[in-house]
Amino acid sequence: MLNLDLENMAGLNYKCSCGIFHRVDIQTIKLGNGVINQLPSLLTAFKNTRIFLIEDQNTFEVAGKKVKQLLEEDFQISQYIFREEHLVPNEMSLGRLLVEIPEDTTLILGIGSGTINDLARFLSYKLHIPYVIVGTAPSMDGYASVVSPLIVDGVKTTFEAVYPLAIVADLDIMKAAPMHMIQAGLGDILGKYTALADWHLARVLKEEYFCESVEKLVRSAVEKCELASERLPLRENEILESLTEALILSGLAIGMVGVSRPASGEEHHLSHCWEMIGMNNGSTSKWLHGNNVGVGVGIIAEAYRYLRTINIEKVLESGKYLNFNEEKWMETLTKVYGRSAPSVIQYKKESLCFNEHQRKSNMEKIMANWDEIIKICDSLVPEPGSIRETLKKAGAIVSPQQLGIDQEVFRASLVAAKDVRKRYGVLQLLEDVGMLEEAARYITDIYYN
Repeated sequence: MLNLDLENMAGLNYKCSCGIFHRVDIQTIKLGNGVINQLPSLLTAFKNTRIFLIEDQNTFEVAGKKVKQLLEEDFQISQYIFREEHLVPNEMSLGRLLVEIPEDTTLILGIGSGTINDLARFLSYKLHIPYVIVGTAPSMDGYASVVSPLIVDGVKTTFEAVYPLAIVADLDIMKAAPMHMIQAGLGDILGKYTALADWHLARVLKEEYFCESVEKLVRSAVEKCELASERLPLRENEILESLTEALILSGLAIGMVGVSRPASGEEHHLSHCWEMIGMNNGSTSKWLHGNNVGVGVGIIAEAYRYLRTINIEKVLESGKYLNFNEEKWMETLTKVYGRSAPSVIQYKKESLCFNEHQRKSNMEKIMANWDEIIKICDSLVPEPGSIRETLKKAGAIVSPQQLGIDQEVFRASLVAAKDVRKRYGVLQLLEDVGMLEEAARYITDIYYN
């Protein structure tokens, strides 16, 4: 698998040494210069049927006009163009597509990147109509994913969805994207370092399924992008191809193992948290999910560095880990998430441990595996400074201040971010040992003082 080129990974189906079958139910992956011109031949099976194009006002200009021109002679074309300056993948956006999509649609064709792809994918899943995505920016890793992160009741939630029938990533279009979108792609890719470390923590402490070959696939793609980061602003074809390939591979990894573990950890939880805070405050920003993740990966790397310094024997003696107050936890979530807090609390409450006996049992397991936990910190997570330096070389943002997050909101987000998911990671581990509040103050001092 590690030796296959990207296009040959389409249709992959084999039994791995991890014990499960890895499948890639994508028929075609096209990455290269001018590949958008291959669309008519790729869609021959849908000739003379109705294709529903989904795009926004920006992607219509950079690729949508070209797509319509290529297809209108041999296909029946309908389209919906979102006009919002800041499109949100929520109930209203999905409802609009349900209103607009013609009843005789045989194929959904998304033209865009993150939000357009998530909406097209979920619409495809719900209506049982296949979809194809024409990428317009190397800004995120969702092109080949099988999940759609959507906003429901003000909470960013990941929903099961489907693979695209085909991915068409034309480098002539992708490399012309705004630079902050290209930097967002790098941020999303660097996030795999801490995502993979969190996956290892879950393997050790929660006996979660783990696949070494998928880990190697993702890590090799990340390292390749990291080495080329300083050349990113030059928009060189080779560099943008490597970045786009890494993003698509990351999405494939999610589908191959059936969970987003290889691509998403606590750095993504921070991003989701900040996005929800912004939405609930009514604020808008040009920064994308991947820009947030890029900032978040340095922060989570700091959390791993803090974890290394803990004297676990002293923590055990102190008994601090036994004190987890439900009322205080709910107050923190209410402060951070505002109107979305009740939904977050209801979602996460059943998976939290308030019982002292169970918390003691959890601590015993952590103690028994402490050496392996420290090994994960030392061998899998780069130094926070090196992550920030990689982003700086690419001209990307590296701090929460650049995202417009004030000090107290930032500190509280470090405590509350883990609760947007039921997934185990370093922030949850710090809470299990009673040290999350201290870690949050430590990391806040690094960034703000």
